[in-house]
Amino acid sequence: MTKEEYIILYQKSLQGNCTPDELVQLQNYTDDFELIEPGAVDLEKQAHMYVSLMKAIAEREKPRSFFNWKKLSAAAAILIFMLAALLYFTRQKTVPQAESYATTKRSLILPGSNKATLTLGDGHTIILNRTGEGQIASENGTAVSKTKNDELAYNVVATASEKIVFNTITIPRGGQYSLTLPDGSKVWLNAASSLRFPTRFSGDSREVELDGEGYFEVAKNKQMPFYVNTHDMKVKVLGTHFNVMAYRDEVFTKTTLLEGRVMLSSGSATAYLNPGEQGVWASNGFTVSKADIDQEMAWKNGYFIFNEENLQSVMRKISRWYDVDIAYSTHNQNLTYTGSISRFKNIAEVLKVLSLTGTVNFNVEERRITAIN
Repeated sequence: MTKEEYIILYQKSLQGNCTPDELVQLQNYTDDFELIEPGAVDLEKQAHMYVSLMKAIAEREKPRSFFNWKKLSAAAAILIFMLAALLYFTRQKTVPQAESYATTKRSLILPGSNKATLTLGDGHTIILNRTGEGQIASENGTAVSKTKNDELAYNVVATASEKIVFNTITIPRGGQYSLTLPDGSKVWLNAASSLRFPTRFSGDSREVELDGEGYFEVAKNKQMPFYVNTHDMKVKVLGTHFNVMAYRDEVFTKTTLLEGRVMLSSGSATAYLNPGEQGVWASNGFTVSKADIDQEMAWKNGYFIFNEENLQSVMRKISRWYDVDIAYSTHNQNLTYTGSISRFKNIAEVLKVLSLTGTVNFNVEERRITAIN
C-alpha cells in the first residue's frame, strides 16, 4: 500500500465509511505510516476508532474470533492514558509556555480530506464523500463509478447519441479529489477547484474546463489533442504530465510541465514548455522559466512548501485547504516565508511554523484567522 492509499483509507475511517476488509487493511499497515502527530486529533477519538476497528475485524472473523471486549476496553483506556502522557511530555519539551496558543478552537480546525460534488448532465448532484463504491450513474453510454480507492472513474460502455453531455466535479474548500476521464486521462484536483468535461470525447479534440488547480496525466492520442481551458488561457497537449494553477484570486496563472511538451495560448500570445519549465501568464503575456517542481507539486504530494512566498499567498493556500477565512492586521506587506510542513497537520502546527519566524502572529476565532505583524 502506498502512503497516498493509506491516507485515503485513514480519512474514510474517520468518516465511518470503511468496509470490514478496508478496516483490516488499515490495521495491517497502521504501524508503517506515521500520519498523525500526538495531539493532532482528539486522543479519545483515536482510541475509540481503534476499538471500532477491532470490533469490525472480529465481526468479519466470526465464529473464530475470541476477543474479550472488557479487556479490549481496558486496553483502550490504557492507550488513552499513554497517548495523553506522551502528548503532555512532548508539549512540555517542545512548546514554551508563552507560545502555547493551540487553543481548543484551533484544534477543531482539521486539515482537508476527499470531498467533492458531482453534477450530472441533467442537473442531478451527487455528494461523492457520502456515496459508497460502485456505479453511481450512467450518462450517455458512459458508466460513472466510485472506486475502492475513493476516486471517480468514467468508462464508455455502449454507443450513444451524438449529443454531448457534460459533467462537473466541484471541490469545496477543505477538499481534494481525483478522477479518471473517459479517455483514460487522470486528474487530481486541489481545494476550491472545479472541472467541467464531457462524458465521452468525440471529434478531433479533447477539451476540459478548469477553475482552480489540477494536475493532469493525459492519455496519449495524437489524433485528438487534449486542451485545458481556464478563465484566461488554454493549454494544448498530446500526452503529458503537467500542473495548472488558475485560481481567480491569484495574480498569475501558472502551468508547470513534468513530462512531454505543451503549448500555452491566450489571445495571440503563445509559449511552449519543455519538461522542468513553468509558464506564467499575466496581463502582458507569458514568462517561461525553470520550475521548482517540488514546490508546485507539493499540494498533490501532501505538503505545503513555501519558497520566499509572501504572506498573502501563503494564507490563501491555508484558507482553501482548511476552509477558513483570513483577515490581516499587518504593517509590512513585503515579508516572505520559506519552509515546508505536511498538509495533514492540525492548523495550529502550520500557524506555529509561520509564527516561529518572529515576523507574524495569529489570532483565531472560530473559523476566522487574523494575521498580525
